[in-house]
Amino acid sequence: MNITRKFEKIIVYTLGVWQIIDGLITILFYGMHQKNRIMNSSDGILEQNHALESIFGSIFNFITIFGLFLIGMGLINMVVAKNHIKDTRVNYKVGFWLLLVGLLSYFIMDILSMILSLSAGVIYLAKNKSIQMLNNQQ
Repeated sequence: MNITRKFEKIIVYTLGVWQIIDGLITILFYGMHQKNRIMNSSDGILEQNHALESIFGSIFNFITIFGLFLIGMGLINMVVAKNHIKDTRVNYKVGFWLLLVGLLSYFIMDILSMILSLSAGVIYLAKNKSIQMLNNQQ
């Protein structure tokens, strides 16, 4: 009997692609929306313009860093899916990594990432037990 991890790989690849898309959406659309909103709200007073530019700079920097963080997480998850999820390998670090990503996604309110990572982590850890029992029988 052979236990494959194809389903977990598909879920983790999907998670990685979603996080990259989410990061790009965050940077491009939300960041530019914030920029336009703040720049269009000024009423021409010089001091208020300087204050808004300083606020905009920090908000836009935060949005950009957050988007880059999401893109980085997506790339890491794609590398994990490609290099660390193997059919016959029992690796608890990958399962706990996926559960950690799910917990982090919960706190940043990324529901799709949370669902994908938690389901992949639970399935991965459950299959670890099956693979370990199968290896002990042989």
